[in-house]
Amino acid sequence: MIAKITRGSRVGDIAAYLHGPGKANEHEYRDGSTRVRGGQVIGGNLGRDGDQDGSRWAQDLRAAQSTRPEIKNAIWQTSLRSAPGDRRLSDQEWADAGQTFAEKMGFAEHPWVMVRHGEDHVHIVTSRVSETGEVWHARQDFRQAQSAAKQLEQDYGLREAPRQRAATRTRTPAAAEREGYRGKQTELTGKRAAELAHVNAVKARAAAVAPASQGPKPLSKQEPDIAARLDAARRLREGDRESKRDHGYER
Repeated sequence: MIAKITRGSRVGDIAAYLHGPGKANEHEYRDGSTRVRGGQVIGGNLGRDGDQDGSRWAQDLRAAQSTRPEIKNAIWQTSLRSAPGDRRLSDQEWADAGQTFAEKMGFAEHPWVMVRHGEDHVHIVTSRVSETGEVWHARQDFRQAQSAAKQLEQDYGLREAPRQRAATRTRTPAAAEREGYRGKQTELTGKRAAELAHVNAVKARAAAVAPASQGPKPLSKQEPDIAARLDAARRLREGDRESKRDHGYER
């Protein structure tokens, strides 16, 4: 048996899909001599068995969800699918399997419903928030679902389906992490140096083409001494010419 988990917040959308015709009118199954089209509630703890419209149970879950509006993605859903070649379970067998699954997962006391719309699979939808505001955190839900599905295979004589593995984080040796960090630092330093050089080049080009109206360039620390010496030499020459004029040397 294969379990596939999703989380969300829009329970009405989930209900509409589960009770709808499907993308290619594939939502139908036969229970004994009865053919059921669209989804039908066959289990849960809401007393909605036989409903072929999800509006009532969606409202039940929405009411529970509203007791803790700060809880994100409070609607938890999983499909349970038997393996190819397995015998077809009846509605009652699926309902009993759903109760076992809910107890194994830890949400049996929360509002939940089971909808069947196919020969080989069902959907279970629950609110992680109960009517009294208690939260089922669903920690390690993937691993728990795999374990619960394996138990159902044994209980109902089903084939053992291949187990999916949860995504794992590959651990990086500390030395490699430090080396990678140093590499990122070097790269960042180089980028900052290039950006600074670009800014300085832009400033230099702007200064080179600055209009004359901007006024004289401020004097550097050495420029005042040079200017003073030039001014003293000019005054000396002017004084010498005055002296020559007084003595008749300059015409």
